Amino acid sequence: MAELYIELAGIVLFLLLAAGIFAGQNRRIMAERQAEEHDTRLSSRMYSILRRSFAPQEKLPEAVPLFQFSIVSGTGEKLAEGETGETLALCRVPAGSGQMDLAEAERRMVQHIRTAGIEGNKLMPATYAEHAVRKGERELTRRLMAVMKEEAGNANQY
Repeated sequence: MAELYIELAGIVLFLLLAAGIFAGQNRRIMAERQAEEHDTRLSSRMYSILRRSFAPQEKLPEAVPLFQFSIVSGTGEKLAEGETGETLALCRVPAGSGQMDLAEAERRMVQHIRTAGIEGNKLMPATYAEHAVRKGERELTRRLMAVMKEEAGNANQY
């Protein structure tokens, strides 16, 4: 009978040791997964909207323009010579230093375009498709141009 208790104690000890090893590995795997998710969220934040104009071939190390549009007031307001109004440029910035991911960037640019169109402003777009190298960027510039054309069509109805 004593031998049975010793064998049973050995089995229990073995199971506790195995459970401890599995728990440690699971904790390590979960920590790695959380770190990867955090890195992915940071690296996807690589787009910002800047209030400046870019020349056709201009690129900055900290901002590569993908799409921009200038807003010229439709209220008959006179602009100074050489001034084109406010310009908003959607730029790719170094990973982790941006304000938003690609989907959020598109949503915000569409919102800016529609708001400017509703206010009756003339919109002058510029795309930089040659700068679009990451997944989804070319489609983004096409969709933003489609929104610009739609707003121009809506403005002509009034």
